[in-house]
Amino acid sequence: MIAARSELIYDVGFFDGADTTFYLSRGYQVVAIDANPLMACRAKVRFAKEIEAKRLSLLNVGIAETSGTAPFWISDHLDWSSFHEAIASRDGVGHRAVSVPVMPFSEILAEYGIPHYLKVDIEGSDSLCINALRGNELPRYLSVESECVGDSAVLSDDEAVAMLSLLRGVGYRRFKLVNQCGWIPVRPAGVKRFCQGIVNGAAQHPRLYAKIASRFTDAARLARLGFVFTHGATGPWGEDIPGDWMNFETARSTYLNERRQFFSIERPLYSFWYDWHATY
Repeated sequence: MIAARSELIYDVGFFDGADTTFYLSRGYQVVAIDANPLMACRAKVRFAKEIEAKRLSLLNVGIAETSGTAPFWISDHLDWSSFHEAIASRDGVGHRAVSVPVMPFSEILAEYGIPHYLKVDIEGSDSLCINALRGNELPRYLSVESECVGDSAVLSDDEAVAMLSLLRGVGYRRFKLVNQCGWIPVRPAGVKRFCQGIVNGAAQHPRLYAKIASRFTDAARLARLGFVFTHGATGPWGEDIPGDWMNFETARSTYLNERRQFFSIERPLYSFWYDWHATY
C-alpha cells in the first residue's frame, strides 16, 4: 500500500502554474506534472526558488499506460494541448506534434505517495490517473474534468457521466460540480438552489440591499480565499467550494440537466468546461 501524505498536492496538468501557485501559498508541497515542454520550461523559471527548496517537484512527462515516448499535440489554444489530436485541434485551431516522454501514473504515486488532494486536467487522458488509484488509499479530495472530447463527439447520457461513474467505481461517494467559468458550483434543483439564485440576483440589484446580498454570493465566498485565480485554473477545491456535497444519483441528474441546458444553445466555440470534485 502506497503511503498517504497529508501535506502533499498533485497538480496533474499544471499548465501555467496558477493552481500550483495557490497550493504553495497554502503551505502544501506540490508535485506538478505536465507533458508540454513549453509550459515546463516556463515553470522552471517561475518556480526556481520553490524547486530549489524542494517544496515543488516539477515533472515534464505525459501520463500513459506504459513508459516510453508518444506524440503530444501542442495547440495554438495552449490549454487544449493534448495527446488526442481531436482535442488539440478544436474549432480548427492550429496544432503541431512533438515527441515527449510518458509514464504510468502508478509509478509517480509509488515514488511520491498518495496526495491529500489530486487535481487532474490533462485533456482527454484523465481516466489514466483515476484508474491508477485502484487498490490504493484514495486522496481525500480529487478534481477532474467532467468530460473532454473533440468537436464532432456526440455523447449519450452514460458516456457523458462516464467520469462520474469512474469516480464512484474507485471509491468516491460525494461530489460537487463546478462550472469553470467563474468556479461557481452547480447545485441540484431544489430549495437551496432557488434561494441561492435569489441571493445572486439581489446582489445585482441597484438598490441598497445589494450590498448585503453580495456578501452571501458564491463569488463573495470564493473571494474570501484571498487568491485571484486566472483563466484556465481549476481553482478552489474541497471544502472551499460553496454548497453541499451530492450523492451519485443527485450528481448524475444535476450534471445531465446542466449539460442539456448548455447544449440547447448553439455556441460558436467549444466552451463546455465543468469539473467534478469528489471525496469519500
